[in-house]
Amino acid sequence: MSSQVRSDLASIDSVVGSAFDPFGGAANAFAGVSGGKLTVNHDTVLQAGKVIQDQVDQLKMLVVPKAKSLKMTKFAEDFISLDVADEWNKLLDQNPDSYKNRIMQYVDSLEKLAGQLKTAAKQYGYTEDQIKAAFGASE
Repeated sequence: MSSQVRSDLASIDSVVGSAFDPFGGAANAFAGVSGGKLTVNHDTVLQAGKVIQDQVDQLKMLVVPKAKSLKMTKFAEDFISLDVADEWNKLLDQNPDSYKNRIMQYVDSLEKLAGQLKTAAKQYGYTEDQIKAAFGASE
């Protein structure tokens, strides 16, 4: 594995790893996660939305550009090197379940969650300005 790919994977892992625990130790302060569901209420929806939107923004800034460039270059011109690079590229970039596609799906799912939290905030009676202030201007 080339040092650039290794570096990119380490960088992605550090950001995505923190994204799996976006609430850190503060989870109990404003949201409960149970059975894959995020539970919010009037008092916590904006805080939860901000945390999720911040993760989306961070992933889009740091991880997505690296994920789009996850490619293995050939080491040499021999058949084995060409085949190895081709197989790595399938795993990293080309297969439906490639690392790149899984990263993009994860970011997409967080974006959808942020959208759901914006909708919930509207239903709780928050104004567009309050929601934009909490979530940030990235609409």
